[in-house]
This record gives sequence, structure tokens and C-alpha cells, in this order.
Amino acid sequence: MPSIGTLNSGQPANINGTTGTQAKKADNVGRDEFLKLLITQLKNQDPESPLDSKEFAVQLAQFTQVEKLVSIDEQMSKLNQNASSMSGYLGQQVVLNSEVAVVKSGQGGQAQLNLSQDAQNVRVQFLNKDGKMVGEKVIDQLSKGKQLVTLDNLSIPDGAYKISVKAASRFGAGEFGVPASVAGLVSGFIPGPDPKLIVNGREISVGEIKEVTIPTSA
Repeated sequence: MPSIGTLNSGQPANINGTTGTQAKKADNVGRDEFLKLLITQLKNQDPESPLDSKEFAVQLAQFTQVEKLVSIDEQMSKLNQNASSMSGYLGQQVVLNSEVAVVKSGQGGQAQLNLSQDAQNVRVQFLNKDGKMVGEKVIDQLSKGKQLVTLDNLSIPDGAYKISVKAASRFGAGEFGVPASVAGLVSGFIPGPDPKLIVNGREISVGEIKEVTIPTSA
């Protein structure tokens, strides 16, 4: 029984009288076609002259090698796609679905405040896991709307803190709460099956991002 044409072997396939252009096409079949050809050969082998076991083992080894190469190619393709999509975030300002700021050496990154009115004496308070305030950053005045502030020059121990923001109205209407979210610039990314972005020195997933904006000075 003639053997199956091997992938990229340069030897023409010769199954059911296949020659010429058809043989060249068989040399470049995919893994599914390769398996179908192998099964067809087994079904139609001459009982008086069965397929040589050594030849069969070689063809199985070829199929296994093709499977591994295809799997590697698919994985590399996914990694390249991830890297391409992640690189689009580089240098972008992102706002996270988080109110937890990580402080290190007096630096807590940035936060986006959403003020319902013009405010003064804006106090960004840092709360520990017990809900106790361990420090705050005070900003004299901020205008209504989304404002980006830098959380720096903090006199609190390194660690993760929930931020809570309160402000006084410029029009004497008393104190009001201000919604706040951690923000920062994307400075890098880590590709892989579970890719991560680097924001304020932290590894975050794309799912943690709720807003992407043009970078502005804090």
C-alpha cells in the first residue's frame, strides 16, 4: 500500500491515484486532512499486504509533530494579539474600578474626583482596613466636574488604603462627599495568558479599567 505524502517532505502523495498538482496539494494539507488521509489508508489497505508497522509509526510521529507545531503557532498568535492590544494602552491615562490607593514612600499615584459643584478645602482621606483615617491630603480649591489629583507628599506608612473624599461648598452649602477612583498612567504591560498593565507600579487587568482618557497634567 502506498504511503501518505508527508508534510513539506517534497515527496508526492499517491492515494487513490493522486498525482501532479493534487500530490503537491496533499503535501501541504492541514492536520485534519492529514488525519483523514491516514484513516482512509488504514481502511483501504490490502489485507494480504497490510501497512508496514514501522511506516505507520513514522506517519503517526509526523502527525504528532504537526499537532505540536500547530498548537505552538496558535499560542504564539494569541500572545501576539494580546501584546498588540495591550500596547495600545501605553502612555494612556486610565481610571480604575477601585477606591484603593497603594502608598509607597509617600506616593499614592493619582485619583480622579467627580465633583458635583465647585469646592474648597477638598480632603482626600486615607482609611486603613479597619476604616480608621491614618492621614489625608488637602487641596484648596477644585472646580466642578472630573478632576485629576496627585496623591503625593503623604505622611503615612506604606500600604493599601481606601480613599474617601469630602469637600466644602464654595457657596456655603456645607460639606459634601465626592466620588473618587484610583487613576494613573499606563507605563508598561506584561503579556501572557493573563496579561497585566502596569499602573502606578501596580499590575492590573484590563477588566479593572472603567475609563481611558488623554493624559493631562495633574
